[in-house]
Amino acid sequence: MILTALVSLGLAVASLVPPAPLPVPMSESGAPPALESFSWAIHDESADVKLASWNADRRRPMASVTKVMTAMIVLDEMRLDDTVTIPEVATTGFGSSAGLVAGEEWRVYELLVAMLVRSGNDAARTLALHVGDGSVDAFVDQMNQKATELGMTNTRFANPDGLDAPDHYSTANDLLKLTLASLDYQVIQDIARIRLVKLRDDPTGGNRLLKNTNLLLGAYPGVVGLKTGDTPLAERVLLSVAERGDRRLVGVVMGTEDHFSDTREMLEWGFSTYGLRDRWLRPFFAEQGGAGVPVPDLGLSEGEMRRLSVMPALDDGRWKLSALADLPKAALIGDWLKDTVPGVDREPDS
Repeated sequence: MILTALVSLGLAVASLVPPAPLPVPMSESGAPPALESFSWAIHDESADVKLASWNADRRRPMASVTKVMTAMIVLDEMRLDDTVTIPEVATTGFGSSAGLVAGEEWRVYELLVAMLVRSGNDAARTLALHVGDGSVDAFVDQMNQKATELGMTNTRFANPDGLDAPDHYSTANDLLKLTLASLDYQVIQDIARIRLVKLRDDPTGGNRLLKNTNLLLGAYPGVVGLKTGDTPLAERVLLSVAERGDRRLVGVVMGTEDHFSDTREMLEWGFSTYGLRDRWLRPFFAEQGGAGVPVPDLGLSEGEMRRLSVMPALDDGRWKLSALADLPKAALIGDWLKDTVPGVDREPDS
């Protein structure tokens, strides 16, 4: 009961003392990273706040991260077990390929895997032609309509696969919106986690073993997605989703020679900032080591405040609370809470 009251008091104090704006570095060297990417942005999805960005409204080609929007349109329009016949025109384009053969029949789910794991342009074109009733332009119209609905005001799609085109561009901020919207599509999130997958053999009996183009999967702790991109004009692009504990960060890097290194650095910095829980607790508890934040006057003695401030930081950036009952002056603090906070262990007025 006392511990619950303490937390309640913390929230009450926090409501009177506005939380510091994010990002709030957990160390003195907490400035946002200086990445090589032309533009980038990182968002704390758990707290629903953008942590930092650079050139985030500058338009650039987006390469194959386009396929996230393609997948969303397909999932809006089709069932995973629908069967699609591979058209000849889908197998003759440029760029990365999943090795589809004209005349084969594939399920929608298999095509989504081929498109998102291997980044197969042939799979993207096949799905677009099917949903668009034989017209890629009709499918692209749906992509642009969806972009408008998501508030992607600086984005224009010209194709379903991400190949460079004059009227095919986006921004880091808009791609953040796309990535956040994709979190509502569990199929996309599940496929994005696949590191290696064996699809059906080709008509000649050849093996189709697909490796995810996102090399951060399994290499950087917490990364669970989402999509890479790489074209001559876009350079390298990466939409990332990473989870640690109860925090989930979403990131975008555009126009870089090393999207993996930039994303690692960006995520490392992102996870070093305070999460939502820490942000609410910061006004209530001081940080050890002399680099803490101001604490409101709670009417406690210096010794009591020292004991309340003993909250060593965990590796993932969260605080660890000691039980109030374990403190040497627990009874004194409990009496103070009863006199200060309405309704704490107090009989109701008659």
